[in-house]
Amino acid sequence: KAVGPSLKAISAKYAGDMGAQAKLEAKVRAGGSGVWGAMPMPAIPVSKASDEEVKTIVAWMLAHK
Repeated sequence: KAVGPSLKAISAKYAGDMGAQAKLEAKVRAGGSGVWGAMPMPAIPVSKASDEEVKTIVAWMLAHK
């Protein structure tokens, strides 16, 4: 929590958002900051994770209730 949100917090924030999967996949690829605080999230390039792996990771994050 000191560096980023819990998986439950991510899941709760995007609950009911039908576009959450695609939004978060794009955020994982591009990186960013400001949504959960000042600590930036580095981008994950395609060379480090395939599109299918990113889809699986985001689905797993959103499944935490």
